[in-house]
Amino acid sequence: MKISIIGGAGRVGLPLALVLAERGFTVNIVDSDAKRVEQINNKVMPFVEIGAQEILNATHNLTLKATTVLDEVKESEVCMLVIGTPVQENGSPGTEALFELIRVMTPYLGNTKILILRSTVYPGVTRRIKKYLLENGLQIEVAFCPERLIEGNAIYELKNLPQIIGTDTAAAFKLAAEIFEHISPEVIETTPEEAEIMKLFANSLRYLQFGIANEFFEMCVDNDINWENVWFALKHNYPRAAGFPMPGFAAGPCLVKDTQQLKYFYNGNFELGKSALEVNEKLPDFLVKKLEQLFDISDKTIGILGMTFKGEIDDFRQSLSFRLKRVLSTRAKNVICSDSQLQKDYFVKIDVLLELSDIIIVASPHIQYKTLVTDKPILDIWRITKNKSLF
Repeated sequence: MKISIIGGAGRVGLPLALVLAERGFTVNIVDSDAKRVEQINNKVMPFVEIGAQEILNATHNLTLKATTVLDEVKESEVCMLVIGTPVQENGSPGTEALFELIRVMTPYLGNTKILILRSTVYPGVTRRIKKYLLENGLQIEVAFCPERLIEGNAIYELKNLPQIIGTDTAAAFKLAAEIFEHISPEVIETTPEEAEIMKLFANSLRYLQFGIANEFFEMCVDNDINWENVWFALKHNYPRAAGFPMPGFAAGPCLVKDTQQLKYFYNGNFELGKSALEVNEKLPDFLVKKLEQLFDISDKTIGILGMTFKGEIDDFRQSLSFRLKRVLSTRAKNVICSDSQLQKDYFVKIDVLLELSDIIIVASPHIQYKTLVTDKPILDIWRITKNKSLF
């Protein structure tokens, strides 16, 4: 079976393409990013993903290839869409790019049996796409099969998590199941709307958990209560709190966006989501406020360690480390940045940051920072280093 994956060179599409190719499917990656397309064809992973390089090395070029043109889609029985679905400044989902892509792709879908959506959308979008295809003379089954993967560990999770298949016909479910049963331990059948809202629920739930953790953290810090001892006492051998997260920056391209999409879908009435957005997005401001209570930072150089949106990845999309940098830039004498997984022109090496900084903030919990030792004041709410944190 030949499968085309539109947006297949990205952090969601490429792991899926690799696992499908590994399981015997012929996979054609179509992506507008020419640099990534070239890297994939040259057997170079364009980003960090555990286990991906090994699969790419072992994959034959006839089984997996990448291109920037849509012509290859004409020969595919299955077409998957894996493109970003951003949220606009007013909080409404930006589905225009998705529908424009569907319009552009329509002439290439003559041999396609099923169109599978992996891009996160709010309830109702899948049926709108199917309606559009029918109106344009295409009798194509449509399914919404959301990804629920942790970036950096997507290969493992594709092979070990159940796959939800949202369809409105038995034929569509059968076609989608024939694919995902080869890579997933089980498939779960739902309607398109159930699958769409489940995906939003999954990311919003995680975001809410970070929100309550961060607000609890702020309560403790504001009242001079040792939050680390509180977390230990709360979670130690207590199963109902076992999954409660540590405080920290909750960001990235999915959690914030999907919470906003769910708020939009519920006509702005998602009160818990709005509160989580307020708490999580302003955690950098809270940290700077507490630092200013301890130091006169106007004459201090502050170093930020870790600029990606979470540890052990090289993705900085929506990272709150950059908000922290912006806030500090208006208050501190100087701000310098470093990251063990990501490089930008103005980043410095870790040893340079340690030497030049008066105060250090660990913003992303990269494993490399575990061995960091410094006598400088350090703020490490992740508790990834062995140094005593300021709070």
